[in-house]
Amino acid sequence: MIFDYESFDNSVSEICNDYNSRTPYPFAYFDGLFDEQLINDINEEIDSREFALDDRDISDVEVKIRSDFLDNEAVPPASKKVFDVLNGGKFLDIVSRMTGVEGLISDPYFDGGGINIIENGGTLAVHLDGTTQHRMNVCRRINAILFVNDYWDPAWNGYHEQWDFLDKSISPFDENQKWKCIRKILPKKNRLMFFTTNDNSWHGHAGVLDVPNDIQRRSLISYFYTANRPGSDLLYGAPHRALFINNSITLREGAFDDVEIVL
Repeated sequence: MIFDYESFDNSVSEICNDYNSRTPYPFAYFDGLFDEQLINDINEEIDSREFALDDRDISDVEVKIRSDFLDNEAVPPASKKVFDVLNGGKFLDIVSRMTGVEGLISDPYFDGGGINIIENGGTLAVHLDGTTQHRMNVCRRINAILFVNDYWDPAWNGYHEQWDFLDKSISPFDENQKWKCIRKILPKKNRLMFFTTNDNSWHGHAGVLDVPNDIQRRSLISYFYTANRPGSDLLYGAPHRALFINNSITLREGAFDDVEIVL
């Protein structure tokens, strides 16, 4: 069995009534739903690097490697099994029930999704996602991230971090803004995480990874869309690309005080 739909469905039934009340924005995570051997096979595919890659290098903002899939035929076979689940109607029906977002559309072009790799010294500064898949002219609503690292030491940084800015009287992009990390979620092997993406869902992992050179933060990412979205989702213009906050602004004294840590 590639994916435990029954366990996923049952777990969603337990949380679907409070998903949208979670702060700082709606999110959920589930452990152990995919077949462990399949995860091992995916790690072998990533080791081989036999797929197109896109190196992104913007200091203090985004330093990572991601796949450059043009379509489903470019995806390596083990990874393709995961994306077949994530992009399938049965899976999306359960996600819709959890999130309350109906009519979810998967992305056959992997626009921004696919395999993500962050190595020693890499970073993904706090940001909002882009709002739109332009080729299909649809609105991004839900992110799904499957972590596949064999092991992750909490001391390495690289948690999925959920953030909020504190001074609502000034722009979040103001250099004097004060930021606080609300929650850190460990990128644990076979952990599947979701969150609702809009102009309130500030996330990333601020600072740089400090890991052995043979360690990488690895994940498979899918985005789900709808034909339209609530106007309240958009605060900074529409459509917009990803909007980043430089690490030098978020990583100030007190940013991680009283943070919730999920191991």
